[in-house]
Amino acid sequence: MIDVSTTQIGSGPSSGAAAPPIPFSLPWVPPGENPETYDLERVHGMLKSAAYFSIFNVANPDASNHANLLMRGLPLFITSVDVDEQLHRFETAIGWAGNDLRAAKQVGEAVARVGIQWTPIPDYYVAMPGRTPPLWLLNPFLSQRFCMLGGHLNFKDKDNSGVHAFGTGRTFPVNEGGKQRLRIAAIIEVLEGLGKLKGLQGAFCINGFIEPPNNLALNLMVRMMDPAGTLRADTPIQPLEPIADPDPDAVFVSFLGEVDPEKGVHLILSPDGKGMIGSKVSELMRLVSFSFDINGPKGLQSFTKEGPIIGNLEANLFFNPLSSARVIPIQTTEGVFTFHDPEGGVLGKVWANMIEGRAFRTQIDGFPMPLFRFVGFGPILRGTGQFEGVDGMMSMNSVVSVFPRTLSNLYIFRFYDPKGKLRSAWSDIT
Repeated sequence: MIDVSTTQIGSGPSSGAAAPPIPFSLPWVPPGENPETYDLERVHGMLKSAAYFSIFNVANPDASNHANLLMRGLPLFITSVDVDEQLHRFETAIGWAGNDLRAAKQVGEAVARVGIQWTPIPDYYVAMPGRTPPLWLLNPFLSQRFCMLGGHLNFKDKDNSGVHAFGTGRTFPVNEGGKQRLRIAAIIEVLEGLGKLKGLQGAFCINGFIEPPNNLALNLMVRMMDPAGTLRADTPIQPLEPIADPDPDAVFVSFLGEVDPEKGVHLILSPDGKGMIGSKVSELMRLVSFSFDINGPKGLQSFTKEGPIIGNLEANLFFNPLSSARVIPIQTTEGVFTFHDPEGGVLGKVWANMIEGRAFRTQIDGFPMPLFRFVGFGPILRGTGQFEGVDGMMSMNSVVSVFPRTLSNLYIFRFYDPKGKLRSAWSDIT
């Protein structure tokens, strides 16, 4: 383990003495300017200029998924699943019962359709768009990687909006309510936008469970970079039309992370001091909710409502932003989310790390510095206080700038909550 206490470059008000010189040049920073803060306000605004589409994926009653078997008549030996599923509007909300956190969700009408070939892959395999993986079998008793081939998502809007996409993820075998399930989490990059999404860059994260080939309950969070604000709704979206909850024993909680100005972000340098291997991150967690619609006067539109700060995150992030690769592996360690009650006391803590993630190097017109879109996931490890005994998965869909040092990180927790410790009815919160 690297001793971050001796390899940091300080930033932020609490850094104390002036930081040592950065051991590499940044051609877009004018001479004499601080690369950690140069053009910070404009870049931070760019990171937050995003359209979110929070979607819930359930089985399509008009088209069943098709499991491809190694041998006919042996249903346990699945080599891939041809997926054809409905996507529904999905909203979450957070409130308080005294000083306890409560969360609610509702799934709405079908607004899109998705098709992929869901394919298990070996751990050693490097998955890429257009590349055929080796033959591999789904093992429902082991955690496995998978890829999603030929991915397309099509909204039912007047502009025929949608995306072509490619992604990878991992299964996590669990027992939920006496049922053997595979929790799954995934990282999906948009390869091409269609309709109102044409020309935009973005990614999905997935968080939920499957019981192959047909039973599933998945949250897809699509985050599209929207620098011109073409997808942004200026007024709240029309309410969704609720359907029966397809995942009644789980609750979803979302936060937007932003740099803690009191602590800042500190680079972790390589042992020789000549390169970067990551950052020690301190973030504030802000409540956030999302809604979208496809039938408004402007077609596909997204609305984001930010709430108060209710916690903070401390973690070590490892990735090399100086890599020449467009897609860079990332992970976090020592991740601790601390939640506060309305009076500012500690409500509880949740430990979770991003065990698998990708950073997508991103160039935006008018911004000479590269940005990075982060997507990743990891299991919830443990909790304290109100989160004592919690179980579930954390996913992340973010945009980060290394120079200047700023970020906009979306975290989504799926807590398996069969006893209703965190859950509340939608009407009790909204």
